[in-house]
Amino acid sequence: MKISKKLSVKYGISVRSAKDYIHEGLVTLNGAVVRKDTDTPEENFLLKLPEKLKIDPKPYLLADFGGIVFFDKPAFMHSERHRLDDEPTIQDIAENYDADLTLISRLDYMTDGVITAVHKDLKVILQSKTYLAVVCGEMSESITIDNIIDADKRRKVRVSDEHGGNRTIFIPIIYSNGLTLVQADMEKATRHQLRAYLSHIGFPILGDTLYGGTEHTRIMLHCKSTTVNGFTAESRLTVNFSDFISK
Repeated sequence: MKISKKLSVKYGISVRSAKDYIHEGLVTLNGAVVRKDTDTPEENFLLKLPEKLKIDPKPYLLADFGGIVFFDKPAFMHSERHRLDDEPTIQDIAENYDADLTLISRLDYMTDGVITAVHKDLKVILQSKTYLAVVCGEMSESITIDNIIDADKRRKVRVSDEHGGNRTIFIPIIYSNGLTLVQADMEKATRHQLRAYLSHIGFPILGDTLYGGTEHTRIMLHCKSTTVNGFTAESRLTVNFSDFISK
């Protein structure tokens, strides 16, 4: 078995990340650095990484309903750890707050707002979300879409012509200078759902160049509120996000 595969099993990381660590000289065997991903019977490989930083979860905590915990994710923070040496993520913050928590929602790196974590034995019965997005173009009336999304092994997901997907309602709030502030209401989501849907109907999100949006300092998408099993939390970052419109 190759070293990368052994590291993947031992440390719970992807084989791709393991290969990167090998090439970066972070893997040792009996004290010697290993730089080639070869087949070997050896087992005692070690991955040298800096200690994980402990982060105070309080600034990110929105509400704790005893089994359902809501956090506020800022833009430019990952929801989950992709590499063991990544900067702190919401996943780390949730685990620091309560080791029994697992994330049931995620946001893209440049998207901010509410993320939910629940105790591992809790059954999620009902979930709904409200997002805000600044889109390119003038949306003059509400639009409902439920096209199925193909997100399998795609960096950019594809919206099909087939219906029966996650029903999403887009409601225009205000239009100015070629941009519309839109509210999106939904119950379930797949990866990049809002980004792909808005692009599909001709209103790509400002900053979302992957889906045809105009360049900006970030993707202007924000999870305003989330409800799980009847418990709701609203992001404290909503005001900051909306400040963009007033400017």
